[in-house]
Amino acid sequence: MIIYHPRNDLYHCMFRFLNIAKMQQLDEFEWLRLRIYDLYYLFPHLASEISFPRANGSLSLKREFLSAASPYDNLPDKKRLFSEMGDYQVQALQVLLAKDIFRAVGDNLRLSEGFHNPSVQSLLEEKSSELEPSLTRLFATLNKIQLSGEKGLKKRTGLMEYRYDAV
Repeated sequence: MIIYHPRNDLYHCMFRFLNIAKMQQLDEFEWLRLRIYDLYYLFPHLASEISFPRANGSLSLKREFLSAASPYDNLPDKKRLFSEMGDYQVQALQVLLAKDIFRAVGDNLRLSEGFHNPSVQSLLEEKSSELEPSLTRLFATLNKIQLSGEKGLKKRTGLMEYRYDAV
């Protein structure tokens, strides 16, 4: 039996990257941050497990994703799921770099002229999801958190090792 899941679809991953880049409203962002956001874009119910900093609105944001039920019966734990998605994410990034939609600047990615192409923008407008406002708020909140370190995004999400980060 063949079962389709968007986490194993290279083209869907490219679309998610484009959508996340649009939602962040930043010209430059970190590659690892994009990978983390991709997991929460695809599995928004997992955002309720993030250890948010104590700030205005973070509790309501956590509750918002807590009410989102998991539409899947069996998923591996989030760390394994994140790791399994890694190969597709790297391949999707390579295609987007080759198409001049993103440009690599060290460990960061910068939006290139291809991202602002009218056909790309119309695709993103047509295919917006009902969760987009919630995800935009989530990404805006997570953008305020540094990526590495004891209070960083890697630790707060529990997706990556953070203890050996150079801070």
